[in-house]
Amino acid sequence: MSTGASIPVLMYHSVGRLIPDWHWSILTVPAITFEDHLRALSRAGYRSADLSRLHEHISGGEPLPDRTVVLTFDDGYLDNWTYASPLLEKYGFMGIVCVNPDFVDPREIVRPTLADVWAGRAREGNLEVRGFMSWPEMRLATKRGVLSIQSHAMTHTWYAVGPEVVDFHHPGDGHYWLDWNAFPEEKPFYLRDPRASRVPWGTPVYSYAKSLEATRYFPDEREGAHCAAFVAERGGERFFERPGWRDELAGELERYRLKSPPNGRTETPEEKRARVEFELVESKRIIESKLGARVDHVFWPGGGYDPEALDIAARSYRSHTWSGKDRWCLRNRPGEDPVRFTRRGVPFVETQNYRVHTGGRYLIWLLDEYRGVPLARRKRQVMKLLCLGGLLLGAWPARTEEKIPLQTPTK
Repeated sequence: MSTGASIPVLMYHSVGRLIPDWHWSILTVPAITFEDHLRALSRAGYRSADLSRLHEHISGGEPLPDRTVVLTFDDGYLDNWTYASPLLEKYGFMGIVCVNPDFVDPREIVRPTLADVWAGRAREGNLEVRGFMSWPEMRLATKRGVLSIQSHAMTHTWYAVGPEVVDFHHPGDGHYWLDWNAFPEEKPFYLRDPRASRVPWGTPVYSYAKSLEATRYFPDEREGAHCAAFVAERGGERFFERPGWRDELAGELERYRLKSPPNGRTETPEEKRARVEFELVESKRIIESKLGARVDHVFWPGGGYDPEALDIAARSYRSHTWSGKDRWCLRNRPGEDPVRFTRRGVPFVETQNYRVHTGGRYLIWLLDEYRGVPLARRKRQVMKLLCLGGLLLGAWPARTEEKIPLQTPTK
């Protein structure tokens, strides 16, 4: 056992069946691919650890074995319960799910899982995936030791940060957070019909940032109402079938602003600090009270934070993630700052049209490369080229459900 092992932390989101009308369906790893990951990890001698043990390892306490992996899942999607948790349990692994209380399904329900399918009590195609886990489901998963629940802050949203308009709300745009902010009580259920929206079409989308790095701007509501009325008078959704609709709407907004300059405002430093503190402290309190377990770690939603958020997190949690832009020099090994841990996204290859998450063999070579195994990087690079060539030629993957059509996500 090496006392200086680099411990990979893998980042999943959704695991199960694709939601084809969801703008962020690229976040879903098909269940068959996820099981291939777990099977390969098991055969290669890997064992999973929770974040408390990782923290001890980085702190220089009890070391973890070289072949240790930490499996994390962002956002608390329902399929983490219906698909991921039974598969983790089947192969003897555990996962860490970070949740936002705003998105947790508030109902006292427990839905069937793959375990029920294996026992003949349910059909796999009927398992629910459009939504988020409930508190009872999380309590059962944590009681069985298959999931540990940590914080992803409260809202996982985006906020306007200035008066510049970067888009207009239109069908299929993926700006789900407009509805989240306007109707927060409906956030746990938005995946039932991701393309539905109660925010009027034509509403300006102002320049925006992730909630924990944003200094929030409150737009002038009058100009939003004007743009929405302009669209409604010209056919509503049909307006967006017109060539050049964006230029037409931008021109109308510019004319309106000449008569009525924007009258928005930016939150004060005091307001921002109170908001960020609520995000981090209240989310921890709610999760702990609902599950009766400690919450010591926070995952930054969307990887977004600023110095103020870091300061508040340091007083509330034992450790937090680093975003992609900050993580490259850290490898989760003794001697590094134990307050910070880094993650790697689940590997994939993609063309202009499709993304495919690679299977278990590729994952093992990626982890070998992370651990510094000789020639692992070369093997992985060759495999990536072969996978890319197969995808371009239509020869791989054999199962069409593993090919995820590419859109342009904002997450």
